[in-house]
Amino acid sequence: MPVLPQTVTAIRDGIAQAGVDLRRLPQAPIVDDEGLATLWRHACARAGRSSLPLEVGLAMPLGAMGALDYLGASSSTVAGAVTIAQELFALVAPGVQLAVDRTRRSWRVRIVNQPPFPGEADSDLLIIGIVLARLRAFSTPGLDLPLVELAVPRPAPREEPAFHALVRAPLVFDRRHSALHFSTADWSRPLRTADPRLLATLRASVAPSVRRGDDALLVAVRALVTRALPRVRTLPETARDLGHSVRSLQRRLARCETSWADVVDSVRRDRAEALVADGGLALAEVAHAVGFAEPASFTRAWRRWFGHPPSQAGRPRRSQ
Repeated sequence: MPVLPQTVTAIRDGIAQAGVDLRRLPQAPIVDDEGLATLWRHACARAGRSSLPLEVGLAMPLGAMGALDYLGASSSTVAGAVTIAQELFALVAPGVQLAVDRTRRSWRVRIVNQPPFPGEADSDLLIIGIVLARLRAFSTPGLDLPLVELAVPRPAPREEPAFHALVRAPLVFDRRHSALHFSTADWSRPLRTADPRLLATLRASVAPSVRRGDDALLVAVRALVTRALPRVRTLPETARDLGHSVRSLQRRLARCETSWADVVDSVRRDRAEALVADGGLALAEVAHAVGFAEPASFTRAWRRWFGHPPSQAGRPRRSQ
């Protein structure tokens, strides 16, 4: 699954702030989950602790998650902020979904990685840290989670206290999914940062696709297409994975005023633009990363998207 360049930058910054010398870590550009998993593996080894992704998530500054951070902060309650995250999380972490369900004693927010990807345990720890830090910062005093589940193996005895100190809640390991549990009282707890007017303004500014009735489906489709790159997914396999017939998926995309071809084209365009702006890959590598067999085909697509060749968008740091 591809990873967003801004995500990589935020993670590298967090690793450095945790005291790990970035010069001693792999320097190859990170464009997918395998590259990010390699970075985490080396960083944890250098730090000497497997809790590093959790630490980085807890310390990640407001704004690192883009508009999602400010939408969550301006929500009225914990439940409202989680609902925003559930709706839009795929836009900042393609392939990662937040599933909310009610248990007998609590509300549970699970992290669902489907299909599994390299480094998902570290990804889960990072996300748990990010969500915990924001809810602690946004909510009124007294937020007290009854349970946190982690889909990571139980660490060595000498490391386990660090996890408990960071999470500050009852903690269990070796679960199928990582999850945060909220009491009924905390689920409805007000946020001291609530700002209804800002929330309305931010909601109006996000992509039209997330304001329509089929927004969740469209986000899911975009996430599946993004995750598959450089392979270009087909409409039938996407419909199957989402539990729809081809005709049903086409109709729902039409209600979003788009089509399968337009979704695929926009995902490739957005991914290509981000990779070119990042500058870590040669243009031929960008072309491959977004599913073009030939650089010439990528150049023609770029001209169609932006009206000029990709070479005018900024010179890559490495030559072709």
